[in-house]
Amino acid sequence: MTKGQSLFMAIFCFLFSFVAADAYCQGFNLADFKTALKAQIKSTGARDTVVKRVPAGQSCVEASDSRAEEVAKVVKSMQSNGKFGLLGARIGRTSGWNPLSIVSEETRKKYIGETASGSMHTYTVAQLYDANGKVWFTIDADNYLGPIYISEHGTVDWNADHTKLIEDVPPVIRGVHMFNPPAAFVGDNVQFQVSAEAAPWISGSLKYKWMYVGGTKVLGQGESLNLRVDRATTYNLKAIVYHVVKGKEIVLAEATGSTLVSPKPVIPVAPAPDTSTTGRRYTSRPSGGQSANPTGVVPPINTTNPVQGVFDVFKKAGDFFGK
Repeated sequence: MTKGQSLFMAIFCFLFSFVAADAYCQGFNLADFKTALKAQIKSTGARDTVVKRVPAGQSCVEASDSRAEEVAKVVKSMQSNGKFGLLGARIGRTSGWNPLSIVSEETRKKYIGETASGSMHTYTVAQLYDANGKVWFTIDADNYLGPIYISEHGTVDWNADHTKLIEDVPPVIRGVHMFNPPAAFVGDNVQFQVSAEAAPWISGSLKYKWMYVGGTKVLGQGESLNLRVDRATTYNLKAIVYHVVKGKEIVLAEATGSTLVSPKPVIPVAPAPDTSTTGRRYTSRPSGGQSANPTGVVPPINTTNPVQGVFDVFKKAGDFFGK
């Protein structure tokens, strides 16, 4: 190995250590997964070895399908016990060139002789990913010629002809949904709610906190938040779903919601009714107000001479209007 190659490998290992450490912080340990996987494979026997599958009439493709089911069992078991962190797994099979460098010399001599250089082989592959779709590891779980080999593969194209997805075990968080009114008025109390679809083993330990989008201040905790809106603007809120691993908050997912707040409408009050005629303004007066008779006394009628009494009334009225 040249100095340049040595430097490249050192840098690669250094960067990979950060990726692995980040995954461990999410509650997943690659070494634990490999150990559990090897134990499961050993318990069921060497399905895809030449000496096992050829007499049984089973191809390496069928053996890899069976092996994928075993890997899925391991993933589900670790998830149910809280040992698979925040990851899910796409599990299937793929075909590729198996160099004999992965096979011990003793095994090579025992099964395929001295001169063989390698072979095409179908093997089981598991792609580990998180709730955001980021792939952390791709594991080849092979039982080639007897010994168990688990390598860290590069990428898998599940749409390729030589691959097949057997089972997709989802991550601990499948989705997050937020509920909030699209519109409100200034002064209203607006309720924001969040709901997370989570694996059974983690649903009871989920935690929630609320912030403005782009902000850092925590507005509240829990699955709902009541917020009094005091300004006419758009309130953009973010719900953060997380859990705690060894005292550290691990964010599982986020959801956002917006409410448009408008000024509260003002209802106008109608003024007192009035009318005008020929330039004069007449305003209705409340009952009990001043009448046209300033004295408020009704002229008496002469009961002894009713006719004369009526004339007296008209006479006094004429005198009043003639003033």
